[in-house]
Amino acid sequence: MLKWFKRKSSVSSNDGPLSTPASSGDIVSAQPPEPLSALLLFRGGRLAAAEEVARLRLEQNPKDPEGLLVHGLGALQRRKTADGLRILENAALAHPSDCEILVALGQAKLAMGRKSAAVAAFEQVLVMAPGHPAASYQLAMLALANGREDNALCLLRTAAANEPSWVDAQYQYGNMLRSRGEIHEAEKYYRLALAVQADHVETLVNLGGLLKDSGRFAEAVQCLERALQLRPELTQPAFNLAMIRVNQRMWDDASRWLQHTIAINPKQADAKYWLGNTLMGSGDVAASRLAYQSALRLNANYVQARWGYTMAQLPAVAVSAGEQGLAVAAFDRELSKLCAWFRVHRPSDAYKAVGAQQPYYLAYIPGNHRSVLSQYGGLCASQMGTWARKAGLPTPVGKKTSKCKVGIVSAHVHEHSVWRAIVRGWIEHLDPAKYEIHIFHTGPGRDEQTEWAARRVARFHQARWGWPQWAKAISEAHLDVLVYPEIGMDATTVRLASLRLAPLQIASWGHPITTGLPTIDVFVSAQGLEPEGADAHYTEKLLKLPNLGCCYSPLGLSPERIDISRWGIDGKDRILLCAGTPFKYAPADDMLWVQIAKRCGPCKLVFFRPNTESLGLLLENRLRKSFEDAGLRFDDYVRFIPWLSPAVFFGVLDRADVYLDTVGFSGFNTSMQAVERGTPVVAWEGAFLRGRFASGILRQMGMHEWVAASSEDYVALAERLCADEALRLDVKNKMLTCRSRIFDDRSAAVAFGQALTEISGV
Repeated sequence: MLKWFKRKSSVSSNDGPLSTPASSGDIVSAQPPEPLSALLLFRGGRLAAAEEVARLRLEQNPKDPEGLLVHGLGALQRRKTADGLRILENAALAHPSDCEILVALGQAKLAMGRKSAAVAAFEQVLVMAPGHPAASYQLAMLALANGREDNALCLLRTAAANEPSWVDAQYQYGNMLRSRGEIHEAEKYYRLALAVQADHVETLVNLGGLLKDSGRFAEAVQCLERALQLRPELTQPAFNLAMIRVNQRMWDDASRWLQHTIAINPKQADAKYWLGNTLMGSGDVAASRLAYQSALRLNANYVQARWGYTMAQLPAVAVSAGEQGLAVAAFDRELSKLCAWFRVHRPSDAYKAVGAQQPYYLAYIPGNHRSVLSQYGGLCASQMGTWARKAGLPTPVGKKTSKCKVGIVSAHVHEHSVWRAIVRGWIEHLDPAKYEIHIFHTGPGRDEQTEWAARRVARFHQARWGWPQWAKAISEAHLDVLVYPEIGMDATTVRLASLRLAPLQIASWGHPITTGLPTIDVFVSAQGLEPEGADAHYTEKLLKLPNLGCCYSPLGLSPERIDISRWGIDGKDRILLCAGTPFKYAPADDMLWVQIAKRCGPCKLVFFRPNTESLGLLLENRLRKSFEDAGLRFDDYVRFIPWLSPAVFFGVLDRADVYLDTVGFSGFNTSMQAVERGTPVVAWEGAFLRGRFASGILRQMGMHEWVAASSEDYVALAERLCADEALRLDVKNKMLTCRSRIFDDRSAAVAFGQALTEISGV
């Protein structure tokens, strides 16, 4: 598009920068009065009228500079480039010192492919009028095209400063500043452009992208949605809106924007890949696999899509026992194919796939998954190791000092289950005279717990960094030990854990299953949570700390009372809380809840809807079918209620008759909260760590009689508690008396510190 600067006119002293007219206007047939400006008409988009006025001016004076300028620009606008060049060359001969004519001549030469001649014209303007905005702008664009960014930046700065009302100069200068990482300055110039032209679409799109990258999502959405109102056919703002919703885990909204993007441009592999991710997030694994395959048809080397397809073999909430039963074999099969593909093709960007998606839901499927996770972990470490060698990441060597330097990497150094159950106790009770603790908080969350942690450690790092910057920062800390409280819950953590950043690297049970990573040396668990022979479940060396293996402090919240009738729970109903997330409920156990309903009525089994409502709906529909198949009206026995704040959850615990722990994947924090309120707990003792939290808690309190050994036993324990109010009160009192055995247990933190010293040799 042609761009040029204003020309002084007798009409106005407010002439702004010119832009290429979008449409023609009315022809002016009468002799114009002297003040009427062809240039102003042209700038206003009235091409025909401007050309008519220019013709009349040239009839009066064949060398009229404004008439010649508009006559030439009109020819260029109508794509008569040769005619436009000829007219403007004659105009320049007649007016060799007219800067606007020379700028237009330079543009005409650019349109004819004569770049050197165009540069000469623009430079001639700057000799006559140093800092001329239009000439500076044109030279900046040429410099940018030739990779001379510093020169372009300087010229754009001049154009933007000398003509603040020129939208394109402010916009392009903002773009350059953003590309150089000067985010605050870039935003300033984008907003200057919008102050002049509020509906400048390109600026709205780029400012929206900048705000998205800065985490200012509400402002970003305003810009991007406005851009789409003006230009619905644009794909970039729709894609950015989708990425915002992905970050907010608003999967349905993200899918809608991605489908909008794909409808406009079906060949966008990125959009199809991210559609696969959003469909995974909402629990539709079948559709997600199709989306990943579609992305791969467009780009067979799209490593993230190939990786995602493999992970999509594992459903979040299986619709049937058959689907869940086949998932592990399907994942194993596709993982083997993926490993083979990487061995054959050796893509240079293979590391980008690591952590893009993870086999998170494998932990919720019964079985010992050490073998398949070992293969997965080996693949992760291999790809990240290749990146590390290319990046020149040094082999870690701890700097032996009088203290053991311990790094803790987590995205959850704030009020979170991982923080509450595991990390806080370490920070509080590891002796600062012996251990120099460095926290690397890779997540955005920050609250009172974050501030508390930052005050208590030697170094606290939190930034909006990508994983390469985190890897560098951790490497340069020269740690003796690096601890990951959880691996498998976020992308950054698994990427870092796949590298060797410290001589000794440790994982804990924030995600309670082996990592499979050869870069992780030790897995920290607990004597009170592991079964006999547990070493066979891990690729790491298993370290079992005393008791529950952690120092957990009660929340100490005042319960908030709530009217449960709002959820359709009658005062006569026995309330059985089922507080697990939907993916903790395996299809094979559906009849367990049916049997409890049959034998504990009148009752309500209370499940919870997560923020991703589609996952809750998958579980609800599956349970509904199981109840109906058993001849029970689902709505007579089951309620799904919203996710609650901790204080409200405490209030519901106080009203509940029984807390039914999940089967197969137990709930640690929720079980501890039930104990804190004295709510009777029925637990199931699983075959693996992930299924033994509640049973371990009860056994630690000496209440093993409430740990079920079979499905029938589990139902019978729930029935006994529902039927006997005196028994419930006795259990409550015993819990309140014995809970001191599980809270604030410093012995685990002390033992952890001793183990760090022994294993690291510091």
